[in-house]
Amino acid sequence: MPNGFLSKNQAEVALDLVNRYLEFTCEEERAKYLGADSYLGLYERAYRLILETAEMGEKPPTGFKA
Repeated sequence: MPNGFLSKNQAEVALDLVNRYLEFTCEEERAKYLGADSYLGLYERAYRLILETAEMGEKPPTGFKA
């Protein structure tokens, strides 16, 4: 099974998004999400954003605009 972005389902993409966010944010922001409830809340927000975007049929722009 490929391990790429396109092979992941929406829940896995949301989890990756949350993990990347926490990886690259400051210590103060990371500390907010140490508890399970706050981490799951952040995950829920990311997952809902992905679902809402998929429902609207929007795709993020790719490449450079001319």
